[in-house]
Amino acid sequence: MAIVPSALFVILAFAAAAGQEKIADLKLGPAQEIGREKMLFASIASVCEDDRLHFYVLDRMEYAVHKFSPEGRRLAKFGRKGQGPGDFQSPGQIVFTSGRELAVLEDLYYVSFLKTDGTFIRRLDLNGRLGLGYIGPDRYYGWVWRPEDQQQLMVDAGNEILRTFHTLAKGLFSVDLPDETGRRVMFNYSHDAYVPRFLYAHGGHVSAIGISDRYEIELLDERGQTVATLRRNLKPPGLSGRERDFLKRELREFAESKGWPERVARELGKKIPSHKNMIRAVRISPRHVFAFRFPADISAERAPSPADVFTPKGEFLGTTEFPDIPLFISAGTAYFVKTDAGGDLYLLRRSYSLGF
Repeated sequence: MAIVPSALFVILAFAAAAGQEKIADLKLGPAQEIGREKMLFASIASVCEDDRLHFYVLDRMEYAVHKFSPEGRRLAKFGRKGQGPGDFQSPGQIVFTSGRELAVLEDLYYVSFLKTDGTFIRRLDLNGRLGLGYIGPDRYYGWVWRPEDQQQLMVDAGNEILRTFHTLAKGLFSVDLPDETGRRVMFNYSHDAYVPRFLYAHGGHVSAIGISDRYEIELLDERGQTVATLRRNLKPPGLSGRERDFLKRELREFAESKGWPERVARELGKKIPSHKNMIRAVRISPRHVFAFRFPADISAERAPSPADVFTPKGEFLGTTEFPDIPLFISAGTAYFVKTDAGGDLYLLRRSYSLGF
């Protein structure tokens, strides 16, 4: 573990094109690096804190959870690849529940409940549900493939669908074209700046459900009931010529890396619209809900991330900027994923405060 020299990171909010917005003054404290010196992580998929301020890092590629003290000292590591009790196959999210348990939710079907020392408690099989997330003790988030689209939904522990939310048509991110043999193949490419994607977040006892192309984010309690809806009367931001060129270049490079026919990139490029999506990500702390929007220029390196700040009851407080989108935000700490010059991942913790 290494400590970056103390610094106070102060960011002032900005004026929107439509008029002056409320200002939220974000102050970030000294940065603490976790896992950089000893290269602890192969990947960092998710982070959570418990009620004693221990924090947990889910490593998707290592199929493991790392437990740390509030000061950042590693206390334990548990989990492995497999199908037995306490094993994982496709871990994607970790949550500290209101029952004081850890829930590890997999991209494919499973939810494992553990004690905070890693002891296995039980596992649910939510067969057919993808990208699982925790809403409450008997409420889970997921999505499913249907013939023409993807659909967001909420299920119970018995895998019964309780509610559906948004759908995402395949035609927004795919083309059906012949490959080099003449066989028709579906080619998929999705950039979150313009292809809508499902939004999900959980923090404390609140979950957020939405889709990125509209500013309408539902906040749910642990029973899955809507307690507030985050809305702002903003127009979708336009894509500049520079940004469109940037997106087309990324698309061509991706298609080339996959060995796709040149026509695929051209056809997928026609799907790039004239505007960006509204919401990039949502994060929930015990005191605030953060709706992150896209930077003014998505082609700029290290562009700050604008965030609208709400109360858990849906009241808009103001807009601020983070240096990046945190993977997790607790009551007083923001957790960022960073990559060093050698390509190794580490976790960056920074205390924060907000003034309005």
